[in-house]
Amino acid sequence: MESTPFQTDRHLPSRMRVLYLTQEYAPLIAEGGLGLTSRALPAAIQNRHGVEHVLVMPYYARHMAARGARSTQIGELPAVTIGNRTCGATLHRLVDNPGPCDVVLVRADEWYDRDGVYRDEHYVEHADAVERAAFFGWCVATWLRQSGEKFDIVHANDWQSGAALAHVSRGRSGAEPRLLMNVHSGAYCGEVRPADLLRLGLHPSDILDLVRDGEPSLLLLGLLAADAAVTCSPTYAQELVSAFAGRPIGRRLKEIGTTGIILGVDPEVWSPTAVGRSTEPYDTTTAVAGKSANKRQLQQRCGLTEDPRVPVFGVCTRLVGVKGSDLLAEVFRNLAGPHTAQLVVMGPAEGPLRTEFIDLARDKRGAVHYATEFDQELAWLIYAGSDFTVMPSRVEPGGLNQLIAMAYGTIPIVSGVGGLMDTVTDIRDDASGGTGFMLAECTAEDLAQTVAHAVSWLTRSPEEVEAARARCMASDWSWASTAAAFAQLYSDLVTAPLHRPHGTQSRQR
Repeated sequence: MESTPFQTDRHLPSRMRVLYLTQEYAPLIAEGGLGLTSRALPAAIQNRHGVEHVLVMPYYARHMAARGARSTQIGELPAVTIGNRTCGATLHRLVDNPGPCDVVLVRADEWYDRDGVYRDEHYVEHADAVERAAFFGWCVATWLRQSGEKFDIVHANDWQSGAALAHVSRGRSGAEPRLLMNVHSGAYCGEVRPADLLRLGLHPSDILDLVRDGEPSLLLLGLLAADAAVTCSPTYAQELVSAFAGRPIGRRLKEIGTTGIILGVDPEVWSPTAVGRSTEPYDTTTAVAGKSANKRQLQQRCGLTEDPRVPVFGVCTRLVGVKGSDLLAEVFRNLAGPHTAQLVVMGPAEGPLRTEFIDLARDKRGAVHYATEFDQELAWLIYAGSDFTVMPSRVEPGGLNQLIAMAYGTIPIVSGVGGLMDTVTDIRDDASGGTGFMLAECTAEDLAQTVAHAVSWLTRSPEEVEAARARCMASDWSWASTAAAFAQLYSDLVTAPLHRPHGTQSRQR
């Protein structure tokens, strides 16, 4: 386990090419941090370190149409039977791409023409999620074989790319391409019932490996093929291996090595100084007046009682159990009031939590606002106008919300896990260097106590608040350091000896 130091890419081969596999790409589709990362990270590595990136992702017809995105067809793939569906695919290149990297789209409307990328309108995961990922993996490998495209590295993201790594591993000659699995969250593995493995179009040896190891999943499949693994922070790298200790995924993570690299925030998207947005621009020298003006706008837009003295807590996230969203609802049901504490929440939610926050906003009119879908204009205003953001996550591999909040001088209240531990320093422990508040335990009781302390601190210590905001805004969480770390990881990966081809790995028992 290690954190990659931010070194220069002294040993990068000339004209290195990376194939980057993703399910999201902002602004076309971004349901979480992956979409923002896929937009920013490959571009930063390409621009700063000369590593060419080609992105491959599904073609989401409804999202493409809604965005007015254009593409041109560049190829066609034959039909394959996966699950209960037999179909082929067409390959497209994105036109008017907002980034510097080529984006190739796999179009198969039978699989991908849906309202939600991962979930339906009720926020329930698509029943054929595993089969869709298996189809995507088959398409990626088939395209590489047909096109003759050569890459030094395939950088895969999460379990949806596991089948792709397995297929590419089977087809590679010698040591190329090297295969990197980026595990953004081990909470989602793409579990497969053993009886369904034969329906996924996998090589018989891959099926045998998964059955032999037990707990078959597409994440495990990808890790068995991968030459290395990376995740979103040094602390989460340790937590990930510990969480899967004694299990097939944990053994494989230890076997190939797991690096932790903290992700970044795009300053072109998230900047309090930007003009022409929903916010009043401000910087460190005008933060007091700027945040006050934006708080007023936020209260007006969200129907909250206009009171400059009341603390506002802004939360932009998926409302799911792993994010501790149930704790957030429980604490603010007791705490929120028009003149005590106000809460603005934006993001899709799991069924019971969606009902909980809708009810909370109804019962706490003037104090709580809930927006069920992501809206960029409102997101800017939430970060600019809030005093605090709250992240009581039970698991948080990296976290972008706390980094965005700090860029806006919004103080994070976080649990002590994963990337939150690596990026936030508790003001109570370091009054001169702290940037937020950290929960001692991820419980409703500790969250309530920490929020109450933060409210008291906000009102009684204005000079400390101003200093903490300045420290937050001065923190450099841009993509430059992240890009340098990944460039070094790429260099290490392509120059390391290839120990064992996929299918012949020794197994730790």
